[in-house]
Amino acid sequence: MMRRLLQRLQIPVIFSLVSLTVAGSCQAATEVNGGTTTYQGSLENFASPERGFYANFLTKHQDSPLQAFQLKTVKAENISLVRRVYVIPQYRYNSLPQSFLEFVKQDFDRARDAGVKLVVRFAYNWDIGGYDAPKDIILTHLEQLQPILSNNYDVIAYLEAGFIGAWGQWNRSSHQLINNSTLDVTADSRSIFYKMLSALPPQRMVLLPFPKQKMDMFNTTQPLNSDEAFSGTYRARTGTHNDGFLASSDNLGFYTYRQVDRDKQYLGNDNLYVVHGGETASASEHAQPYIGCANALKEMAQLRWSVLNSEFHHAVLQRWEQQGCMLEIKRRLGYRFRLTNATIPAKVKPSGTFAMTFTVNNDGWASAYNPRKVEIVLRHKQTGKEYYLPVNEEPRKWMPGNSKTVNVEGGIPANMPHGKYQVFLNFPDPSPKLYRRPAYSIRLANQNTWEAATGYNSLLRSVTITPDVSGNNYFGNQVFAPR
Repeated sequence: MMRRLLQRLQIPVIFSLVSLTVAGSCQAATEVNGGTTTYQGSLENFASPERGFYANFLTKHQDSPLQAFQLKTVKAENISLVRRVYVIPQYRYNSLPQSFLEFVKQDFDRARDAGVKLVVRFAYNWDIGGYDAPKDIILTHLEQLQPILSNNYDVIAYLEAGFIGAWGQWNRSSHQLINNSTLDVTADSRSIFYKMLSALPPQRMVLLPFPKQKMDMFNTTQPLNSDEAFSGTYRARTGTHNDGFLASSDNLGFYTYRQVDRDKQYLGNDNLYVVHGGETASASEHAQPYIGCANALKEMAQLRWSVLNSEFHHAVLQRWEQQGCMLEIKRRLGYRFRLTNATIPAKVKPSGTFAMTFTVNNDGWASAYNPRKVEIVLRHKQTGKEYYLPVNEEPRKWMPGNSKTVNVEGGIPANMPHGKYQVFLNFPDPSPKLYRRPAYSIRLANQNTWEAATGYNSLLRSVTITPDVSGNNYFGNQVFAPR
């Protein structure tokens, strides 16, 4: 424990998977009318929401709001996430002033304007011997923060538990909010954590710093299963963040003493359904056997990493650059959806049935962890008029290393203008504030399919709406609607 904590002083202020080869070719699929199209994958590194490396911005004062130029720089580096840490020792024994609440809200507004999402943490100290706040104060602060978190959850990727202990990492609590010897959850820390979960809408997760604490929190060593996954229960909304990744055999105490294999097996299953993130922590002599590419790739695949600090530890990140695995890590953190084929009708009559299928592979190390819409969009080639069809599908269950075939069926409106329509696949953010924002839509890892202006993925195909075709009328409830 002491070795892990002393090494923390280096922190600056500021299915078992095998390696997958993504299909690639210099030529993408070409547009045809009718039949099945096979699509070529892409090895390009690009930003996609809620996954990948994050930029890190820590503030100890209310004079350092997020700046547009900072966020623009982040976006230029193909980063879609920013971790925002609020260190607030001045409020350990007081209510949060309105000025601080407005400060936090301003950050959320600027993140939304810039097209990024935030990983948020609150802490009362940023050192090994610092003081945290009493339970009642923390609960009061969460009560004050709840309206802001609720109204701005759209730009929150997830919340790190924070508040308790050194760095908000749930160790060395000056108010004994956890068991400082064993890191066990107490009645007080459970009350605080449940309050965090209630302060956020059920669409968002909160991450604890240690897997043992999640087991303690819900009194079970069993990982989530597919039945409970994404159900909105507190356990289904609880993940972990590892801030000692690869720094030692037990990741600086992240894994339970003499229970490393158990914890890894637990996380390998649990993280199929919850987000897992964090940072590398050391390139010291103790870390040397673990930080090389071979072990790093193995660990990230096994533990299903989605999110990683782009700034710490610099020497570890440099090692990955030197050994040649950094580009693979950038591509495979989180989900990476690749379209393999689609079968689309050549012609459909007004009032007729539009039926198609498409298959997507997840070449990433993890699943998507926040809610996501799926839509088929038809755009008239001459007028540009668009019609869309919601698809009853759950992208969060498109598991890493697996493929998913989706069947789509919907009706063409009787008054839909005749003509040729381009076909697109759209994965927009379900939040009304972000729904039409391309920066918040998922991009597929394919060649020549991404339409940056809309956030659509072109299927490189057309369908003609014409009365000169046979077929049954559609009598269901899913009908294309105009934009």
